[in-house]
Amino acid sequence: MDIYYLKENIQDMNNWYHKLIYLVDRNAQFQSTIPFLESFTKVNVNKIVSEKLLGIPRQKYPMYVNDILVEALDDQDDTYILQHIDILFDSQLKINPVKLFEQLSKHYQLIVEWPGKYENNQLSYAEYGHPEYFLSDKFEGEIFIK
Repeated sequence: MDIYYLKENIQDMNNWYHKLIYLVDRNAQFQSTIPFLESFTKVNVNKIVSEKLLGIPRQKYPMYVNDILVEALDDQDDTYILQHIDILFDSQLKINPVKLFEQLSKHYQLIVEWPGKYENNQLSYAEYGHPEYFLSDKFEGEIFIK
């Protein structure tokens, strides 16, 4: 990954329609070790979503996920690093994480630590046959492979 190019894109991201960057680890186990990213606000999506969904009936989960994340992203001038996003692939939520990020990125600058792979112009999560398997070849945003 070209760190200079990533830094330049982050600085220019506010001018994009979809202010969205995916950081993908070659080993599909993302560990953020890019020093200049430390200044951005980190959001633990698993923690926030799971805590906020307590007490909500499962059939209503899909109606709340977007609002939960909007509540966590309270400053449109900030840049957010979305970490630990695995919960978004849970079939009970009935959402498409990529579409969710695209919607949010119209208003917020997002850097998503993607816990899966990027191969053949496709973002994937889990292995084929797994209940949380996800594959997307249609997405907005930039991809940076670490």
